[in-house]
Amino acid sequence: MGTTPHWRVHAVLVALGVATAAPCGAASLRERDEAWSPPRIVELVEGETLPTPAELEARGATVGEILVRVYDVFDPSDPREDNWLYRTANTLHYKTRHPTVVNQLTFQAGQPLKAQRMEESERILRQRRYLYDAVVRIARYDPATNVADIEVSVRDVWTLNPGVSYSNTGDRSRTSFEIEELNLFGRGQKLQLGWDDDVDRTSTSVQWLNHNLLGSRWELALNYADLSDGQTQSIALERPFYSLDARRATGGYVLDDLRVQTRYDLGQPVDAFEVDTLQYDLHYGWSKGLENGWTRRWIAGLRYDEQAFAEVPGETPPETLPEYRKFVYPWIGREWVQDAYQQVRNHDQIGRREDVYLGTAWRAYVGWAGTGLGSSDDALLLSGSLTSAREYRPGKEWSFDAATRGRIQSRDLRDTVLTAQARHYWRIDSRQTFYASLTGTLTEELDPDRQLLLGAEEGLRGYPLRYQTGTASALVTLEHRIYTDWYPFRWFHVGGAVFFDTGRTWGPTLGGEPPRGWLSDVGLGLRLGNSRSGLGSTIHVDFTYALNAVPGEDRFTITVDTKRGF
Repeated sequence: MGTTPHWRVHAVLVALGVATAAPCGAASLRERDEAWSPPRIVELVEGETLPTPAELEARGATVGEILVRVYDVFDPSDPREDNWLYRTANTLHYKTRHPTVVNQLTFQAGQPLKAQRMEESERILRQRRYLYDAVVRIARYDPATNVADIEVSVRDVWTLNPGVSYSNTGDRSRTSFEIEELNLFGRGQKLQLGWDDDVDRTSTSVQWLNHNLLGSRWELALNYADLSDGQTQSIALERPFYSLDARRATGGYVLDDLRVQTRYDLGQPVDAFEVDTLQYDLHYGWSKGLENGWTRRWIAGLRYDEQAFAEVPGETPPETLPEYRKFVYPWIGREWVQDAYQQVRNHDQIGRREDVYLGTAWRAYVGWAGTGLGSSDDALLLSGSLTSAREYRPGKEWSFDAATRGRIQSRDLRDTVLTAQARHYWRIDSRQTFYASLTGTLTEELDPDRQLLLGAEEGLRGYPLRYQTGTASALVTLEHRIYTDWYPFRWFHVGGAVFFDTGRTWGPTLGGEPPRGWLSDVGLGLRLGNSRSGLGSTIHVDFTYALNAVPGEDRFTITVDTKRGF
């Protein structure tokens, strides 16, 4: 088997990149490291200074007019972006509507001005894939009326993403085509049509997502996929805790999924069976809002979770089919979230302003499924998560994340998973960051239709997909990240990485073989920080060498993919 290619081409990117090669130029490091700062909507009188949001909050100021300006993908006032192709791209792009922006804000005209709500609104806007950045600031202030107008400036990205993807790993290939619009008619709605052919199945799908249904806080998500081995359909309607100060949340979802589940070992299929899943959930949450920098919430709901299994003609069945499972249970949860964010650049992305969480948040949920409610067995269902991060010295940050889920059934732990990750960032200077992470997973009596896998998808980049299996795993990643001042085509911020991965699993494999021990790889990566399109924040091009030989696989691999971060 030859080298493992994996590449993804997006037609819009290729067209713009080729056509603009001549005028691309390069931005200075200072320009690249400065946050986007749009011109003020309301010009200040020479020498005039405005009170800060915190000062106005202390004065008891009220929010007056909300002024919105939406900037296009390319800036024709910049000579480097003033050419026929960029102007054409702006003309073809449907700009975000002003009501779409206003609907994301956590404050309204006439309310008391709060600095925290202005900062939170910026973060919410930056989370939308159809926006590159957002700035929320004071536009003008009238001391006589104690009213402050607020300006909200956002910059669009190209949101129509036609994509063609092909990959080949050994004797397994994948081809896909999709058309995705992230900002339909400028209303912040996502519509995606896709076709995918991979090692597991062929699928045709359609997805629609609306974050602000009819201008409200309600979110609606619809999904349908016609699979070669079944189908998936789901609907979710929810009014979430849209801000840290939100007092109520409610919603629910329905999922109906039928597909063939294949289990793997050494990257090869071992057996397969049909899984028919039906889930319902209704929930309601309440909170006193943000108090002394913390949000405390209660959430309660009712869930129906049923899974049935069957053999598949023409497929190798497992020795024993998983048992039918049905859990119907009320559940209750508690959440504590600290309001602690910091704006940085060149953290997990390149050349973009990021809102890094530097606080503590934990969530815990418990439910009781009894046969009296129609469950197949009595069980106590548990799940929870913990996140904590701190900048302990300038430029040095640690974070810890842990999550668990499982159930207690017949006094034993069943289908229980505990995953924890510790990360460290050391910003050497504005161009370099050293990143290290350690991830560990423990399992107990996993249901037969679930597997603990370790391979390329889990971060062991030099090895096949779904390669190692077991009951526990560990993965160490060391990465020296480099951020250059190169800005080709006025589209990509360029960076690079030198990395080392090592990982292993413990416990019996699906085939009963002993664990394979530690597997390691080294590599070089090219990173293209995408600043003009919503298809993905960073394009990865990795050249990886496996330090341990894998029978039937080359040690050297090249992969190209789009990811949300570095």
